[in-house]
Amino acid sequence: MNDLSALVRSVMRASLFFVSSCLMVWAFIPSLKTYAAGLILGTVISVINGLMLQSKVNTITRIALENSGRRANSGFVGRISMVLIGTMISLRFPAFHMISTIIGFFFVQLATLILGFISAWQHRFHNEKR
Repeated sequence: MNDLSALVRSVMRASLFFVSSCLMVWAFIPSLKTYAAGLILGTVISVINGLMLQSKVNTITRIALENSGRRANSGFVGRISMVLIGTMISLRFPAFHMISTIIGFFFVQLATLILGFISAWQHRFHNEKR
C-alpha cells in the first residue's frame, strides 16, 4: 500500500499545481476564463473521484486480507454520479466550458498513468545500477 499512497500523494500534488495554474489563467486572461473554469471544475471532480477510488481500494484490500467473507463494491455509482453532477453544472452555467470540464474529468487518471510510468522507470533504472 505504500506505493499506492505515494502515487496518490504525487497525483494530488500535480492536481493542486494544475488547478492553481488554471486559477492563474482564470484570473489574468479574461478571454480564457470559461475554459479555465471548466478545467478547474473537471479536475476537482476528478480529484474527488480519485480519493473515493483510493478509499474503496483500501477497503477492498482490508476485507480481502481479513478473509471475512464480506462483500465490497468499487463505488462506481458514486463516481459516475459526481461526473454527472459536474456535467449538469457545466451545462447549466455558462461560466464553465463543457469540453474543458470533460477534459478535466480525466486529469487524475492521466496523471496517475504518467507518474506511474515515471516511478516504474526510476525503479528499474535504480535497480539496474546496483
